[in-house]
Amino acid sequence: MLHGQHFRQPAVAAHRAIWKGFEIVAKHGYRIALHAENASIMARRSKKLKEAGRCDPLAHLDARPPVVATEAVSRAAILAEWTGARIHILHVSSGDELRPLREAKARGVDITAETCPHYLLLDERAYTEKKSLIRVNPPVREKTHQDQLWAAVQDGTIDMIATDHAPHSHEEKHRDDIWTTDCGFTGVQTQMPLMLTQVGAGRLSLSDYVRMTSLAPAKAFGLYPRKGALLPGSDADLVVIDMDRETQVDSAKLKSKGSSTPFHGHAAKGAPVHTLVRGSFVMRDGALVVEAKGHGRNVRRIQQMPTPKPRNVETTTAAIVKKKR
Repeated sequence: MLHGQHFRQPAVAAHRAIWKGFEIVAKHGYRIALHAENASIMARRSKKLKEAGRCDPLAHLDARPPVVATEAVSRAAILAEWTGARIHILHVSSGDELRPLREAKARGVDITAETCPHYLLLDERAYTEKKSLIRVNPPVREKTHQDQLWAAVQDGTIDMIATDHAPHSHEEKHRDDIWTTDCGFTGVQTQMPLMLTQVGAGRLSLSDYVRMTSLAPAKAFGLYPRKGALLPGSDADLVVIDMDRETQVDSAKLKSKGSSTPFHGHAAKGAPVHTLVRGSFVMRDGALVVEAKGHGRNVRRIQQMPTPKPRNVETTTAAIVKKKR
């Protein structure tokens, strides 16, 4: 993963480093995961807000307008198109990012994108209701963005639904100064019941949900068909769900190291009952299987990306320094 927009160096140097990284990765054919926000714009706006005495939750949203993500997605797509790098845009939060995504896909850029439940289900009211708990990067945005993201989920512009899981303690997430509050919250255990509820409400089909959380990630990162499929030779990675089971998100029942979640108290209909990894239960009847600890394996051993397709190789840094005039 290359958090390309967060290099802690001058903007010009950061752009150069991203391009260099794209050139290298394009040669090997891997996919780069990008947190796409323009750090220099955010830094300036954050500085001005702090100088003005703004430390309220909405200051976080004001520091990171949609343009910081839109510019970064556009720039990443252009560099990926030039180098032939495969890229994945993490946690798309705004409707503005969808235009450069759609345009890049139409041009044949190998670009995929994901969003998260908090961008699909929460809006600017969360800053009043949840206060500092809602701080996450990119920020939860206004309702108009939520509506556009749902449309992009439904039309395929957004390929995946992920979590951006970031467990923090209660103390780290509940502070009076938004700038000292840690960013992110737990998401792994809440994603499925929240999104199955949306399946039940008709906002997406169950097959679409499976595609966006299993098949699409497996294909994008070279794990298909061992992962993301139920085929002969595939790993028996299964989740058994009960679409009628009614639950309520409860921070106290979350198993993560940090259980703070803005979804505490949310009602859900649809829940996982059993989880199997490579045919063995790791969760059974809603409880973790202790004996399964240590059962995981590094997926790099089975990863097989398609043949690399680097472009404009004669202009790479490595190529130009070898030129003789």
